[in-house]
Amino acid sequence: MSLRASVAYILTRAVAGALAMASLALFVRVLGPSEYAHLSLGLAAAALSSSLLIIPLNTTLGRLYGEAALRERLIATLSMIVMAFGIVLLIAALVLEWQGASWLARGVLPAAALFAALQGLLDFVAQWSTSALQPRRYSRLLLARAVGVLLLGFLALQSSASAPAVLLAMALSCALSLAISLRGSGWPSLKLYDRALQSRILRFAAPLLLTCALSYLLQWGDRYLLARMVPLAELGRYSALADFTQQTLILVCSGLGSAWYPRIVQAWGAQDKLEAQRLMSRYALVALALILPAATGFAVLLAPLAAVLFGAAYRDLPAGLSACLVLAAIIGAAKSFYFDIPLLLAQRVWRQALGIALSALLALLVMWLAVPLLGISGAALGLLCGQGAGVIYSLVAGRGVLRGQLDLRAAGKLVLATLVMLAVLLCLPHDTLIALALSIVLAGASYAVMLLALDVDGLRSQWLRGWFAAYRERRR
Repeated sequence: MSLRASVAYILTRAVAGALAMASLALFVRVLGPSEYAHLSLGLAAAALSSSLLIIPLNTTLGRLYGEAALRERLIATLSMIVMAFGIVLLIAALVLEWQGASWLARGVLPAAALFAALQGLLDFVAQWSTSALQPRRYSRLLLARAVGVLLLGFLALQSSASAPAVLLAMALSCALSLAISLRGSGWPSLKLYDRALQSRILRFAAPLLLTCALSYLLQWGDRYLLARMVPLAELGRYSALADFTQQTLILVCSGLGSAWYPRIVQAWGAQDKLEAQRLMSRYALVALALILPAATGFAVLLAPLAAVLFGAAYRDLPAGLSACLVLAAIIGAAKSFYFDIPLLLAQRVWRQALGIALSALLALLVMWLAVPLLGISGAALGLLCGQGAGVIYSLVAGRGVLRGQLDLRAAGKLVLATLVMLAVLLCLPHDTLIALALSIVLAGASYAVMLLALDVDGLRSQWLRGWFAAYRERRR
């Protein structure tokens, strides 16, 4: 069941990622590097509210949902907190804009606040769907949002090629996707709001608030630092490439985590540590099968993709920028959706916060030293150093909970399949959009063929057994 759910989540994330890629290309091309820098800073402002409340609450929901007796009251209590926070956030943004206290370009802060409020509610419903093992509602939610961002963003740019217009379009797409995905499912009754749960939620979420605030510093601190150290157009170029990388790689990896993490939590909550360990080991192999080809392919294709999709301003990228951004994104995704799982299961949230603090401080220190020498490549290098240090810390701090066991023989086969895929990529042209699409299809096909040929994790044997069973059934 986990494998089928993984496929459903990964496909949903892949389609949503492709639509997000198209939306990003549209925004970058129309806005240009300088205006896209304003959009990036607006998204950074919106992400702050998510880091301070929504992510801690969602993590609390994902961890406590395994206790069946709490579920209805937990959903009602958390949903009321999320909605109240969104209203307060929007009012505060309007007051700051009216008083002229915002340092962002005019109109960006209120639009970012509206987007943050609706995006927070959408993220909450998405977490609820994954915790309840409802991939269909989760898929509707993400796909409707991705389609809405592309279509509404296009319409918004026709009237005003500005960052506030794009942010408003993104906010409206969140509202529409919520309406579509929740149709007929029923919102939890607010009468179930439980004040007694507040203290337990606070005990679990308070350390996570610090963790998420530090994660925000690690993820978005480079934008604020670059805004003070490089021209606005350079910030726009860096932000476009970083957003492009994260929206594809991290979204796909999170789709895999969405399928496996709730099952690991439920096994752990039922005190079935053997099953939790089995799921964790299985998850490690499936994650490696996704991460290896994704990181390799993206490292090769990021520069030509940026040149084709984003335009002339992105043709000549600084040395090392693409590789550092790709590695930082994939290592950060692996940390968040795999290496931090033991810390969350054991509720070692303070240790997790300490690890992220060290990662953020190291990343910003390297950026501060490297940007004057390397430009925006220095920011990417700092991000890579911080994420790499975070993985090492998580491995040490999570010892004694679950072991990250990996079948070395199967892992070797995955490495061989990835090398064959890399050879295919390097032999194909990447100068046009059609050539890039063909390269991606052929490389993916070569990787799939190698997985079957090498019988990774019994994949070929399972496929042949299923095929012969279906054939015999038809013969009858």
